[in-house]
Amino acid sequence: MEIQSKCPAHMIISTFEKKIKIKKQKLTKSWIKLQKRETFVEGQIPPFRVEFNNINQNGTFETNELNIHHGPFLHLPGVIGEINDSYRGLYYLYGSYVLSFRFIRPVELEFFKEEDGIRLCLKSYINPKFKKIWPLMNSFFWFFFKL
Repeated sequence: MEIQSKCPAHMIISTFEKKIKIKKQKLTKSWIKLQKRETFVEGQIPPFRVEFNNINQNGTFETNELNIHHGPFLHLPGVIGEINDSYRGLYYLYGSYVLSFRFIRPVELEFFKEEDGIRLCLKSYINPKFKKIWPLMNSFFWFFFKL
């Protein structure tokens, strides 16, 4: 079963990357924090929320675990992919969107543990009109993400 479409003809593929620099002595602790549900559930500004299809909204992610980040103009259902000591994937389901399904469709969010920090890579299908603003929106959002 496919969970996401190919890039529609009226959209282009956008890849946003950000490196979160972390001191070597704090890197393992930060990586563990990134694998916990509460890192994403706690501190959300209402009416935005992150929820997991799990009785426990705390604890470590599980492969194939369903989740959703939602709020006004935001609908991001996803499934946790591979998790290991230096990688975690999240695949967004068909129907995910930011602003509108016709504007921005996040597809995949990956985290990589590297020697000097954690790198994230967000792949999205976007309307070409958002080619310049989507990276700016991501820079703003991820600026506030702390580990």
